[in-house]
Amino acid sequence: MKTLRYFLLFSIVAAFLFTSCESLEVENLNDPDFETAFSNPSDVKGVAGSLINTWYMTVQAYNGVALGLWVAADAGTCSWGNAGMRDLSYEPRIAWDNTPAYSNANVTETTYKWLYAGLASANEVLGKVVVGDMVIETDGVDETPMVAAVAHLAQGLNLGYIGLMYDKGFITTENTDLTQTLEVYPWNQVIDTAVMCLDKCIAICATNTFTLPGSWIPGINMTNVRVSELANTVAALLLSYSPRNKAQNDAVNWGKVLSYANKGLTYDFAPVMDDISWYTLYHTYAHYGGWGQTDMRLVNMMDSRFPARWTDAGTWDVLPEPTTAHVDGIDDRIFTDFEFLETCPFRVERGYYHFSCYRSQRFDDMLSTWTTPEEGFAKAENDLLKAEALMHQPDLTGAAAVINAGTRVTRGGLAPIAATAAEVEAAIFYERHIELHGTNPGLEFFVMRKANKLQAGTPLHFPIPGQQLEVNQMENYTFGPGKGVAGEDYSSGGWF
Repeated sequence: MKTLRYFLLFSIVAAFLFTSCESLEVENLNDPDFETAFSNPSDVKGVAGSLINTWYMTVQAYNGVALGLWVAADAGTCSWGNAGMRDLSYEPRIAWDNTPAYSNANVTETTYKWLYAGLASANEVLGKVVVGDMVIETDGVDETPMVAAVAHLAQGLNLGYIGLMYDKGFITTENTDLTQTLEVYPWNQVIDTAVMCLDKCIAICATNTFTLPGSWIPGINMTNVRVSELANTVAALLLSYSPRNKAQNDAVNWGKVLSYANKGLTYDFAPVMDDISWYTLYHTYAHYGGWGQTDMRLVNMMDSRFPARWTDAGTWDVLPEPTTAHVDGIDDRIFTDFEFLETCPFRVERGYYHFSCYRSQRFDDMLSTWTTPEEGFAKAENDLLKAEALMHQPDLTGAAAVINAGTRVTRGGLAPIAATAAEVEAAIFYERHIELHGTNPGLEFFVMRKANKLQAGTPLHFPIPGQQLEVNQMENYTFGPGKGVAGEDYSSGGWF
């Protein structure tokens, strides 16, 4: 296993330097050295080939926000101080420390910088092939549309995850004039721009035929059709997951979500890991023995005989026998995807609320070989986006049909649901926590956030990292109990 390995992403085309109040100054890359280095189309194609890997490694990183969001959502639990997990799972919740001197400041800094580095690379590729009309050919085949489609997809992924995770950000595309002052925009405008970038990817895929080189996304035959499906799913999830509260969720354009989801993933987007340039430390530390465990909230959802919250040492004495075969009313995945534990490694003085008697074993093949396909986005995730959009139409019959045809019944062994608003909504919420547990980083947090179910005081998004604020001469701010606007910046709801 790679222990606490840091995958440093060096953007060879851009570095973001923050200066002056509420502006973003970007290093001028229109210099002779840069122009010489990227005058060759093969070099530009090479950068394009790394764009999806750069995004994947950013959101799956150990020293990013993924692990912290996982415990803040009470989807996973871990009392260790690594990666901000202890601070983001305190009960009662505390405000995020956004000072540059904070020991876990790199949690938000790393994700923020790497997403912008990936965005900068995508913008520079598009600056060549779209703005600069560069033609990229290999053996007489025009690969310019393929390169442009992947770069627009990368724009959407990087901008989209900035909008999902942070309260605001800078918006740059291939058409941005970097000699001018750039303003910060709220998360919803960042999301809107990300979706527009994805639309450009989808449009290119609709009018061109191509297959990505195998090294770009290993293990998946990524044709133009599959790239389009991925872009459609990402657009649907950005619209669905970005609301900060239930009122905003109800106001989503669900017809637009349905349109995207209907053209979304028919396969699992799960690149094959090689433990060199493709690996996921989020999956590793969320599931490796002695590290993250499954929060009791999820255990109780699967088997109501277990408590939803661990209270004290005596809880061990009243635990029921774990289910090891099908029992009506209990999810089969509690023994296929999760493992019962006789002990818990966490420190008592940090709170029994961290304790759990289950861990996820769904990724154990990866934890033993490091060379398996690892889900970034699952087909099941797109199915649930479709069901959610149908529910809001409302088409409850259609939504229930999607759910009953899915893994809830086929893998979970649970009874089909009725076509009622209450059962459909509950099933979507449930499946996103159980079937998609630990797959797409941040998923459970986004789902809890838009349902007003995050514990009271939990930050609903991160601020621009303190280091960037300091360099940019912007006032430091943060979110948490009493910091920001209740219900918009920190949770005023809760699940218990």
